[in-house]
Amino acid sequence: MRTGFLVAGLFLAIVWCRPAYADDDLFPVSIQLKWYHQFQFAGYYAAMDKGYFRDAGLDVTLHEGGPHIHVSERVLSGKADFGIATSGLLSVRSRGQPVVAVAAIFQQSPFILITRDDPDIHSPADLVGKTIMVEPYSHELFTYFHHQGVDIDDINMIEHSGSPFDIFSGDIVGMTAYTTTDPYKLDKAGEDYRVFNPKDAGIDYYGDTLFTTEEFAHQHNDKVVALRKALIKGWRYALRNQEEIITLIRNDYNAAIEPDLLDFEAKRVAQLLIPGLMEIGHMNPARWQKIAEGFRSASLLQDDVDVEAFMFQADEPKNWRWLIYTLLVTALVTLVVTVALILLYNLNRKLKIENRRRVALEKKLTQQAVTDFGTGVLNRRGFLEVMEYELRRADRQGTTLSLLAFDLDHFKVINDTYGHAAGDQALTIVASTCRDTVRGIDTTGRMGGEEFMIALPDTDIEGARTLAQRFLEKLRDTPIVLADGRRFSVTASIGIICRKADEDAEHMMKRVDLAMYQAKEQGRNCISVAA
Repeated sequence: MRTGFLVAGLFLAIVWCRPAYADDDLFPVSIQLKWYHQFQFAGYYAAMDKGYFRDAGLDVTLHEGGPHIHVSERVLSGKADFGIATSGLLSVRSRGQPVVAVAAIFQQSPFILITRDDPDIHSPADLVGKTIMVEPYSHELFTYFHHQGVDIDDINMIEHSGSPFDIFSGDIVGMTAYTTTDPYKLDKAGEDYRVFNPKDAGIDYYGDTLFTTEEFAHQHNDKVVALRKALIKGWRYALRNQEEIITLIRNDYNAAIEPDLLDFEAKRVAQLLIPGLMEIGHMNPARWQKIAEGFRSASLLQDDVDVEAFMFQADEPKNWRWLIYTLLVTALVTLVVTVALILLYNLNRKLKIENRRRVALEKKLTQQAVTDFGTGVLNRRGFLEVMEYELRRADRQGTTLSLLAFDLDHFKVINDTYGHAAGDQALTIVASTCRDTVRGIDTTGRMGGEEFMIALPDTDIEGARTLAQRFLEKLRDTPIVLADGRRFSVTASIGIICRKADEDAEHMMKRVDLAMYQAKEQGRNCISVAA
């Protein structure tokens, strides 16, 4: 009984010490978004709508962004207190500008490069001499070009227009894009395109980092802490209540945006936050240091960056009410722990189980880095690693190596007729058909969109032709049956080649791509053999 009264007394004291704010007491804060209103900023909208910012003593204003908004310039000039930026924020810091990273919202970056589906564009090197649209601070893309041996000065880079459809007319052939929105828009419009993902080259940086200035962080340290906590709470709510936030965005921020696009974006944004593994907003100094080293190797930093100074540090609480509040919370926690000592064994056991789960999840994430999420086969990065291994093995043993590439015929028609879910189901079944057709030593990879490649070691051109014919027949005989009972089948245009003496992977992939395009020109649903 006495323990109960003590707990109740501590609770009432905590409530008394917790500050309450009237409208006149709220501290005004402005945040500059980096793009138009969409689910990319769902946590901010949720924190506004649910009163989390207000409960933290903040009167927050959100400023819409876009392709012509330089977020860091607006924050440094005092037009906004906070901004949202890419990892290119490190480059701003290297020029002596006093920016401070507060919270990395996306633990994985959605940044990609999208180009036209031109036969002469197979790698970043093929963009030399061509024109692409880039957003401000696209340093992740510049590092990717450097990793691929491409000098960015050899590519004509112009300001981004904000429209992904500008790459299909005129001189513009590519653009920076986000995996969360642009593929949906292009797929819906029935456009063919190629995707180059920096993650395929091992470049995986933070995305959408909240930042402020050193001066603001020093003068209003407690406000920065309060905003970060409220924002994290907002993101947790948004991820648990996606449909509600989608409706909020359309009602209060962007009535013109499609609900299906927001739903598509919400699912992919949730994957970028990795909420089951990482605390929302978490930043690791070692990871920022690695990003800085990547920028330095690509000559993107003017000077070295002190990562510790670049990352926001919370001050010790100076307000006595907050100090008492903290002490009372500590006393309450201590009391609860004392009463709960009998459960310590079970608690330790649960912690060990959780630790094993995290280790297993980290292992799974490592595997996912080279695995295509939708089909379970290797992604482009994983397939290229296997190709390099097979080329070395073929050189050592003096054996043949064939390469098969195929593209599903009229795949956009399937998406338009049956929906994207049906298209995803078709890709999964096609990948399964590949596994059922090839041998144990063969390797299948999804190169992007509906294009796949199969490496065939110890196989001459006739052997490759036989396997391709067998695959075509199985594909024709395997119907795709949807949940509503509708069914359809798919066909493919296949190109095959056999490796020439000393031919490298890049050249082989270009030749097999040309053979595949010849199969399309011959009427599709057929095989074309390159000389």
